[in-house]
Amino acid sequence: MTYTPPKLLTLEQFIAEYGDNPRYELIDGELRDMEPTGPHEEVSGNIAGRIYAEILALAYLTC
Repeated sequence: MTYTPPKLLTLEQFIAEYGDNPRYELIDGELRDMEPTGPHEEVSGNIAGRIYAEILALAYLTC
């Protein structure tokens, strides 16, 4: 089995290819996928659910 080191990117390459995508970060020249996992995903889902409930409650009150 051979090890293939990750392709290192310069800041300019990263900005040109991924600059408008908040899902990726450049860390020490390596492209990292910053998708939330575990507790972070649970917290973000909880917050989204509460916001949705508030929107529904406000929509109900204005009708």
